[in-house]
Amino acid sequence: MNATQPTSRYSTLSIALHWLMLLLFIAVYACIELRELYPKGSDPREALKTWHFMLGLSVFVLVWLRLFARVTSATPSICLLYTSCTSF
Repeated sequence: MNATQPTSRYSTLSIALHWLMLLLFIAVYACIELRELYPKGSDPREALKTWHFMLGLSVFVLVWLRLFARVTSATPSICLLYTSCTSF
């Protein structure tokens, strides 16, 4: 199947990347919020800032991977997702 033919659902890769990005966003947010529990300059606070940065870079890389997957794989038509589109 090529990228021009619509399908009835997104690819497994697209779905997996979607949920992985959600988990990464939660982890990035948790890291930056949890750092407030530690005093400035402490090792745990610096570690959480480092984790926040590294997880943020992972999100950046996955955005490009998702864009590549979106361009190269077939995606469902909007009308296939909603049955009320039959009037078009």
